[in-house]
Amino acid sequence: MSWEIYSLLVLAGAIGGFVSGLIGIGGGIIYVFVIPYALPYFNIPAQWQAQFIIANSLAAILLGSLIANYVHYKKGFFFPRPVLLIGVSAMISSWLSLKYIVNTSCFSMEVFLAFLIVLMGYMLIYTLKGARMESDLEISSLPVWGLLLTGLLAGMIASASGLGGGIAVIPVLNRFFGVNIKKASAISLGVIMVSSFTMCIVNGMVDIDLASWNVGLLLPAVFISLSIAVVLTAPIGVMWAHKLTTRTISYIYAGILTVVMSTKLATFIQLLNE
Repeated sequence: MSWEIYSLLVLAGAIGGFVSGLIGIGGGIIYVFVIPYALPYFNIPAQWQAQFIIANSLAAILLGSLIANYVHYKKGFFFPRPVLLIGVSAMISSWLSLKYIVNTSCFSMEVFLAFLIVLMGYMLIYTLKGARMESDLEISSLPVWGLLLTGLLAGMIASASGLGGGIAVIPVLNRFFGVNIKKASAISLGVIMVSSFTMCIVNGMVDIDLASWNVGLLLPAVFISLSIAVVLTAPIGVMWAHKLTTRTISYIYAGILTVVMSTKLATFIQLLNE
């Protein structure tokens, strides 16, 4: 790859790390837009490009979530019970999704995007409605069935989009179960750490040979470049998250959700016109 591409990946990683620590959705919202610029250097077949983008976005997300979770843990803001229940559920659904849908010829990006756009529109409406409402249900009161269903949804979205799953975890916990959005973001980061680890293993075991060095769907030159600056920016994002009000966090999340939904809609229209 050229130095310009390396620089772009490092910069994207820095921004993605900050967003990951601040909002708890992982840096995938940034990564999925820059990874395509690196793919021409690896001679990847056209039918596999979407899977490579998703896989390497998730690999970069893993490191960012590890660091951000460590900072939350040091601040006493880590919640093992919901993280494990949602995380294990997300691991199972993401593994099944990758094995039997995403990494097969059956995967339809158009169908998935249509589903994702409708879902995000629904989440955006509820996030904006709840921005002025202070909700803070005790974490121990969260029902097991609710946590498991949240994980199933998050795992499916993460495996098929490369966004990490937090885009589903946060609004579900905040609006449907009354969890403070700061706590929901912290839980989301823990879930992303667990589920992305599983997906990286599955993606690394995919049997595909390229002219350049790869580990299954993983391109070390890409996801390592994305991860370099995360070590510095993810903790900064976490610190800002603890300083900002819940209302501000809600509006920032809504703004990011709007950007993601708009870009996915543009991609959906482009695919339909091809």
